[in-house]
Amino acid sequence: MKSLSHYDADAIVSSVPVSTAIAILRTIFQECEDLHPRQSISLGNFDDLLIMPAVSPIGIGVKIVTVVSDNPSHGLPLIHAHYLFCDPKTGVPLATLDGSALTALRTPAVSALATDILAPSEPTTLGVFGTGTQARGHIEAMIEVRPSLESVIVYGRTSEKSQDFAAKIEPNGRQIDAGSADEAAACDIVCGCTSAAEPVIPTEAVQPGSHLNLVGSYSSSRREIGNDLVNLASVYVDNREAAMAEAGELIHASAGPWSFDQIVGDLGELVRGEVGRQHTNEITLFKSVGLAIEDVAIAAAVIKAGGD
Repeated sequence: MKSLSHYDADAIVSSVPVSTAIAILRTIFQECEDLHPRQSISLGNFDDLLIMPAVSPIGIGVKIVTVVSDNPSHGLPLIHAHYLFCDPKTGVPLATLDGSALTALRTPAVSALATDILAPSEPTTLGVFGTGTQARGHIEAMIEVRPSLESVIVYGRTSEKSQDFAAKIEPNGRQIDAGSADEAAACDIVCGCTSAAEPVIPTEAVQPGSHLNLVGSYSSSRREIGNDLVNLASVYVDNREAAMAEAGELIHASAGPWSFDQIVGDLGELVRGEVGRQHTNEITLFKSVGLAIEDVAIAAAVIKAGGD
């Protein structure tokens, strides 16, 4: 058997632009591929090992992810991931991929897909909480589906991190500045891309008619917004079952008057036009925890573009 091809971060970025990733995921969720739950194994504290398998007609794959909270203090990424892709008919391993780069592409693409359906049609401001890879990817993805965006406000753990991040982003004709939490939360579109254990997006600053994407939490030990904002918003998720098990913000809110029964729809229902924004002043919230089918779809596209 020939040696496996490997696709590093540069190969993934160069072969599948975010616009293509969005289109691929739109098709996947229209067709309602079978979804497979991931397994989460605690490594202690807020640290986890995540195992994400997927089986579909386009491929068989599994992503292994480690999340170690103390890594950034040692100059290491918070998250490391590796992906194995296998032939869907024979099960023969075909390729390995940089799992972190795969996540960095598909997660913003998922948010952009939901944003394209739920967000105001002509937003001008984007607020981003976080200064890491996901924050960078979400800026690109939001501009892709809402080119009317004129300015971006970034809020990180410190003003220094926010300013440094803003200075390194290619403006592409947009004004990108570091700002306060209130300023970022008051934007037309707001993206939560943090690993926060407690809410960082202030409810009182969120404006009627805005749209929020939350991608940071994947367990009850993490959340980016408080219960009051969950109660105010119309909530959409990537998948109900996964959200009930992993969406920290929703798990916390469900201990009060909010219920998982109040979820308006999932990504498949959004893509098929079965649900969507009801009025202009509605606050829409899309919470994603990440699904293995997203990874295998994008991995297949990377491999196809690479000629294997």
